[in-house]
Amino acid sequence: MKKMKKLASLLVALVMTLVMAMPVFATAVAPTPGNNPENTPANSGNFTIELTAPDDGNAAQYSYDAYQIFSGDLADDQAGKITLSNIKWGSGVDETKLETALAGTSFEGKDAKTIAETLSGKAFDSSEAKEFASAIAKALSTTSTTKSQPKTEGEGEAAKVVGYTISGLAAGYYLVKSDNVPNVDGAATRYMMEVVGNVTATPKSDVPTSDKKIVEGNDRVDVNDAAIGDTVTYEITGTLPSNFADYKSYHYIFKDTLSKGLTVDLVDPSVDYASGAKKIAAKVEIVNGNQRTDVTKYFYMGAKENDDKTTSIVIGMENIKDLTVAPVSATLTKDSSIVVTYTAVVNSDAEIGKLPNTNDVVLDFSNDPNYEGDGPTTPPENPDEPKPVDPSGETPKVTVETYVTELSILKVDAEGKPLAGVEFELIGENGEKITLVEGEEFVSDENGDYWKLKNGSYTTMAPITETTEAVEANIDKYDMEAGKFKLTKVLKTTTTSTGKTSVKGTVDPVTGRVTFTGLGAGDYTLKESKTPAGYNTISDIKFTISFDSTKKEFSSNNTEISLGTNNTLETTIVNNKGSLLPSTGGIGTTIFYVVGTILVLGAGILLVTKRRMKAQ
Repeated sequence: MKKMKKLASLLVALVMTLVMAMPVFATAVAPTPGNNPENTPANSGNFTIELTAPDDGNAAQYSYDAYQIFSGDLADDQAGKITLSNIKWGSGVDETKLETALAGTSFEGKDAKTIAETLSGKAFDSSEAKEFASAIAKALSTTSTTKSQPKTEGEGEAAKVVGYTISGLAAGYYLVKSDNVPNVDGAATRYMMEVVGNVTATPKSDVPTSDKKIVEGNDRVDVNDAAIGDTVTYEITGTLPSNFADYKSYHYIFKDTLSKGLTVDLVDPSVDYASGAKKIAAKVEIVNGNQRTDVTKYFYMGAKENDDKTTSIVIGMENIKDLTVAPVSATLTKDSSIVVTYTAVVNSDAEIGKLPNTNDVVLDFSNDPNYEGDGPTTPPENPDEPKPVDPSGETPKVTVETYVTELSILKVDAEGKPLAGVEFELIGENGEKITLVEGEEFVSDENGDYWKLKNGSYTTMAPITETTEAVEANIDKYDMEAGKFKLTKVLKTTTTSTGKTSVKGTVDPVTGRVTFTGLGAGDYTLKESKTPAGYNTISDIKFTISFDSTKKEFSSNNTEISLGTNNTLETTIVNNKGSLLPSTGGIGTTIFYVVGTILVLGAGILLVTKRRMKAQ
């Protein structure tokens, strides 16, 4: 009897040893066989495990499997205590896998009863218990498993999943494993529980998380604005699972994607990793409260440009537990955070207006504490790209957005016709960056949106290669050998003088427009620096561009500068001709003669009148 009590203590201890990364289970409600006729030896084979549904809005997507690890003879001592005797391997263990699973461990060649005796009295977090947990997880049967069934409340469209039932279980110890967890790709759960009656347990979610923010001074934001040429600072923060200490090795890899309008800052553009990636200028820190440890040199930080001009970034370690040993010996616990900071520049491929320039991140992490791995070793400096082989999960994608706008000026005469020969200068009063659109051109690009026609023009309408009764093929109009094209802007970069930025641009004689693009929030002055002869030069227009990060919208404080439909600014400026001065020999001199004559005659009349009045 004393040995059975020890065995019971051992099996209870195993409850915590086979926990996976997400989600873990809360302590199961212990059965009460002496008070419940359903929880008796006679009912063995019909026991159930009831799991409550997580409250995350995805209850219908979860499912679980139960594997019997140990079985035995169930007995009731009539005092409310149920015991298992004659312990042996359960139906959930594939005994043909045991030799391989236990090879190289202290349990090699031993049967279930002997292993139980060896582990009797050991703590759940003892090295022996963890070793056994890792080994037995590799010997699960692929055929003998009992799947959960959803438990619902309500009817029809109002029905919802409130839990999961695993029924028809014989007495023993079971490994309950989630076979589908929404939102976290590849994550799984394992939990050992005693089943000597009906059992209730509650799943909990516990995985590392990742988050990304844009750093704006002391603020951390999800959305901001910038100009072409501006530098944007990004901060990624990752956490660790609560059972991080149970892992022998743990890969930890951030995977970033920058849209084509962002260029990541590199340490040295001429230096490549062995993988061909460029090394980015990033900083990695382990954060414990107010304590920060710089571990940058132990992390791989590579960037590769893709065919579509997006950039893929990988920042991580194949085993982050290496940081717990010399030479870095950083404190790394379940409460630690890993913070990555790096910068990127908004480039000339930036989206303008409604569409944002995006930067997103996911975290690839180990999710099986039973995977042995190699354990911590001295971390190499400047490692090459990590290629982990242990089971992994992935956090949901987190995306931040940067918006850029432009100012388009339409210049017309009093009749509304485009006015050529006008030059405008846009000034950034506080050094705001400005870019001029000098023209547009079509560039060959297999991913472009335009096709070239034989007449030299371009169209977004795809060629029709097959005819129907309603449509005739128009492929003969296309220059098919030229391929596809994209429309690009020819840009002129910012010039700077005395703390201000200044860019000049000439109105297009055909469209009547000049466009200053790649603008962010700031104070600006628009000057008409060159005006055609005979026309009046406009007064300077001062205005401030603002950005509302909630609405993701730009605005101007000057009614002469309005917001267009594409989240870009625009204005129409009318130039009027100057006033006509009198010409020599014309009506102007005649007027002078007439007025002079009138004045002389008036003076004479006044003199005669005064003399007559005196004579009287």
